[in-house]
Amino acid sequence: MEALAFTVLEKLSSAAYKELEIIWNFKEDMERMKNTVSMITAVLLDAEAKANNHQVSNWLEKLKDVLYDADDLLEDFSIEALRRKVMAGNNRVRRTQAFFSKSNKIACGLKLGYRMKAIQKRLDDIAKTKHDLQLNDRPMENPIAYREQRQTYSFVSKDEVIGRDEEKKCIKSYLLDDNATNNVSIIPIVGIGGLGKTALAQLVYNDNDVQGHFELKMWVHVSDEFDIKKISRDIIGDEKNGQMEQVQQQLRNKIEGKKFLLVLDDVWNEDHELWLKLKSMFMDGGKGSMIIVTTRSQTVAKITGTHPPLFLKGLDSQKSQELFSRVAFCELKEQNDLELLAIGMDIVKKCAGVPLAIRTIGSLLFARNLGRSDWLYFKDAEFSKIDQHKDKIFAILKLSYDHLPSFLKKCFAYCSLFPKGFMFEKKTLIQLWVAEGFIQQSNDIRCVEDVGHEYFMSLLSMSFFQDVSIDDCGGISTCKMHDIMHDLAQLVTGNEYVVVEGEELNIGNRTRYLSSRRGIQLSPISSSSYKLRTFHVVSPQMNASNRFLQSDVFSFSGLKFLRVLTLCGLNIEEIPNSIEEMKHLRYIDLSRNNVLKNLPPTITSLLNLQTLKLSDCSKLEILPENLNRSLRHLELNGCESLTCMPCGLGQLTDLQTLTLFVLNSGSTSVNELGELNNLRGRLELKGLNFLRNNAEKIESAKVLLEK
Repeated sequence: MEALAFTVLEKLSSAAYKELEIIWNFKEDMERMKNTVSMITAVLLDAEAKANNHQVSNWLEKLKDVLYDADDLLEDFSIEALRRKVMAGNNRVRRTQAFFSKSNKIACGLKLGYRMKAIQKRLDDIAKTKHDLQLNDRPMENPIAYREQRQTYSFVSKDEVIGRDEEKKCIKSYLLDDNATNNVSIIPIVGIGGLGKTALAQLVYNDNDVQGHFELKMWVHVSDEFDIKKISRDIIGDEKNGQMEQVQQQLRNKIEGKKFLLVLDDVWNEDHELWLKLKSMFMDGGKGSMIIVTTRSQTVAKITGTHPPLFLKGLDSQKSQELFSRVAFCELKEQNDLELLAIGMDIVKKCAGVPLAIRTIGSLLFARNLGRSDWLYFKDAEFSKIDQHKDKIFAILKLSYDHLPSFLKKCFAYCSLFPKGFMFEKKTLIQLWVAEGFIQQSNDIRCVEDVGHEYFMSLLSMSFFQDVSIDDCGGISTCKMHDIMHDLAQLVTGNEYVVVEGEELNIGNRTRYLSSRRGIQLSPISSSSYKLRTFHVVSPQMNASNRFLQSDVFSFSGLKFLRVLTLCGLNIEEIPNSIEEMKHLRYIDLSRNNVLKNLPPTITSLLNLQTLKLSDCSKLEILPENLNRSLRHLELNGCESLTCMPCGLGQLTDLQTLTLFVLNSGSTSVNELGELNNLRGRLELKGLNFLRNNAEKIESAKVLLEK
């Protein structure tokens, strides 16, 4: 809530909105709104502390609704001003000269003014009610209190797992047993959440001796839904939704006669018959093949294991303290501070040897840059409350979340839209945060993506993310979220976030962020969903014959406030022209729609569009000309049919990502790349044969590669 309130206040106070006040003569109205929001924000922390009170809870819900509406209104102000600026600079199109005629300007101002007055009335009512609820002013957080990030972050990689040497040795003895007689043996690793079952499995999986012992290694995150077909598809690396018999045959072909190691991570299924069906699919593997199952359930261990289960225990006190010191202390003098160490040991004892809890609370104390008195207060006043909770480990993680600054809370909660075990691409996640407006504008020259990178690293350093992978340049490429952290993200989201598990769409009028984990058919947009900001389809499973997003099925005109639209791999044939009515759109991902041949020219009317992802749209032939200058990321990997680049590409001076540039005799000149001085990452040049006689043009292309 604080993040949303800060966003509204920031916009109302910015220089850009001062200009809008003049354009539509709204100075007094905006000043009044700013004062009212400021007055309400002053009691926000007190209200959230009293949220168990039903009346206060309702007050907070109403406040959240009106703040979202105010933010949408201010976004409309900004878009209209930007449209005015763009149209004024385009003398070639006569109709644009009439668009902002005096009458149109007045009509637009009246419409926006009416909405502003309606929102102000709601804010006034909320402000009056705060006195009846006896809400008191409390100072908001100061993000400056957070310690500056260290060069090497405090997350513990799989190569730094502490205190699991004996367990690793035990599992390796089973895996490397040359006298194994079974075709497939199963080793369960059992323990409560956060003990490090996955980390131990990774440690064994990546061991050099183990790598040399097996012909084939596979890893599948299973989680709550034990879907044999999905598990099989994940193993064979096929995202297509073929028939079960076909998938089974592909799996058999992959493993037949080969000694394999398979890790099934985070298994919950306790149905013995279902397990036997899955196990039977692996019996064609070579002798000595092994399956490691990680689970919290002893029943799962009993029905799956052919070897005795390895029951993982908490770290002993020495190893717990070692892990805590590694993440909580930055300097040697802190590690030698006996009083600080003693306080830390008392805190560690409550973590019950659970590595995730130790890392999380240690990282929190490091990030807050607290001294002895602060540590003591934290231990006695806040951490002591952990004993009141039945699930102490989850309570520790929730306490760590509660101490996050509001802007990081929003970024963390957003991850609940993705399924458990999802592999986040760091770059994509930051682009989504930027599109949603979660990134606070920096006072220095840093771009929002760089600030987003700092947000990501802060969450990673406090163990909200884990299991990172490193790219060729040494930077972090991907990460995952621990299942318990995912549970926490779902807990804190409230009714703003909805994840659709099946094919039925049922969302409330307060839902702003919607994610579907399967393909769903959307009926025309209802009154309860028109305020959506995000519609995101994650890893859909659809038949090739299905067609999604036809203009007679999906009513674009109803989603006027949508900022993020992700529709990947859905066999979309065309995008309706009405997409131009979604003027708030900042992020569009249409990747893997391999029957999509072009985009509507109206997409260039989306003045706020920052990210356009079209990777693996293999039939895409052409892009619209005059893409909007707000575009920052254009991803075209795998667009094999693309024959040329659109005119005006060199005007996209904010462009940071351009993954493909196609050359031909009549296309945009490669010289236009010389204007794109903010490019980062990799750029593929296709059609270099057209430059044989123009080598000097390559020299003029000032492209920042591998930055």
